[in-house]
Amino acid sequence: MSGGMVDMVNDFRCLLCGITDTPHLVQARVTGDTGGNLRAVRCPDCSHVQLSPPTYDLDLYRHDGQVNFVVEQYGTPIETLFEHSAIEAGRRVARFAVHSAPIVRFDGGRARLLDVGGGYGFFGSAMTRLRPDVETLVLEPSAGRVETGRRYFTTRADCDVPAPAFEIGLPDDAFVTKNRNRYDIVTLWHVLEHVDDPMALMARAGALVRPDGGSLWIEVPNLHDDLAELSPAYRHRSFMREHVSYFSADILERMARTLFPQARVEVSGYQRYGIFNYCHWIQHNAPQGAKPDMFERDRWWLETSWRTAREAARTSDALLLVVRFGDELGAGA
Repeated sequence: MSGGMVDMVNDFRCLLCGITDTPHLVQARVTGDTGGNLRAVRCPDCSHVQLSPPTYDLDLYRHDGQVNFVVEQYGTPIETLFEHSAIEAGRRVARFAVHSAPIVRFDGGRARLLDVGGGYGFFGSAMTRLRPDVETLVLEPSAGRVETGRRYFTTRADCDVPAPAFEIGLPDDAFVTKNRNRYDIVTLWHVLEHVDDPMALMARAGALVRPDGGSLWIEVPNLHDDLAELSPAYRHRSFMREHVSYFSADILERMARTLFPQARVEVSGYQRYGIFNYCHWIQHNAPQGAKPDMFERDRWWLETSWRTAREAARTSDALLLVVRFGDELGAGA
């Protein structure tokens, strides 16, 4: 995933190391860039891949540009996206146990979890249902997404999908000052790639974590997803105007070790989408679209072995960074 030097790129500045030398071209076309002004490029010094210029527009997120693209271009019903979001939220809750992350406090009080950029609130809902012993808060910058989420949960009136607690806002300096060291776990599920200063956001998120046993969980799309080499359409779709940064496992680990030199850092692969969707991209150069297979009912042996292999090689569609602060409290959630 490399190319020559970039043309038509003005005033390049790496979002991680700040270098301004001419970057290397990674992708000349960016999905959603109707003006043709964006390029995906690699920093010649630290190898970080980002858009140039790295223009972040919060309105793209507030207006659900990424969700609307999937609905309009691939024909996936919004209800299916919500259903799959709920499935993925349950998997994320289970991942605490997989990674031996206890969610308890030294003082025996109720543990606190903050989900930054929690969108419609599906993960917060799953935590509320599956871990009622944990005080969960969704911090979400889009009032529209919060309203959509609340309406969805209220309309269903289903005890299996309770509405979580929301707060509309950003993890900015004011929020950190008010809530420093408050949370046992802070999560950012597919948030870091959207911002124009990922180092600052990671640092602020870490400052919110309790230093004596808390942990920070960050999931991002994987730059080295092997499907990008097998499907040209998937590769093109991977670079989009909503994603400012594209992280490899090495870059993600380097960021965390730079910011938190005393913490324990782990970067592992995580596969979100199923094997049939993977094969459909390869065979048809397109996703499954209206009926993507999430493998919740059968054939799980096939899915499990395939996921395990991709995650171990870190060629999965996502990466999971876990940063652990202070002394561990034991194994299991």
